[in-house]
Amino acid sequence: KELYTKGARIWVEHPEKVWESATVTSDYRSGVLIVKVDSSQEIRQIKITDEKQMPPLRNPSLLIGQNDLTSLSYLHEPAVLHNLKVRFCDRNAIYTYCGIVLVAINPYYDLPIYGDETIMAYRGQA
Repeated sequence: KELYTKGARIWVEHPEKVWESATVTSDYRSGVLIVKVDSSQEIRQIKITDEKQMPPLRNPSLLIGQNDLTSLSYLHEPAVLHNLKVRFCDRNAIYTYCGIVLVAINPYYDLPIYGDETIMAYRGQA
């Protein structure tokens, strides 16, 4: 709870986007966290009945878009989804690692990353 001070960046739930970015506007006080949603500038009061319900913290900007998810400071659902979105949508990077595990996002269109010979060798193998 000591990390939830004015200016801390967090994730809040959203009914359609699943998660959206927000900023803590005042230090956490027992049971209440006041935040401003970054996209809409809406001020929200989040009631916390159990400290396990604290919203997930955002990673520092420096870590956004990392090639390996294990290098993130916070590795939770919104951090993973956001990192994959940045890598795929903003950087057109379809491959991301999580330690030794490769996460591949199918772009559903041909990418110029393999030559025709390699594509033909693997076509129909999946």
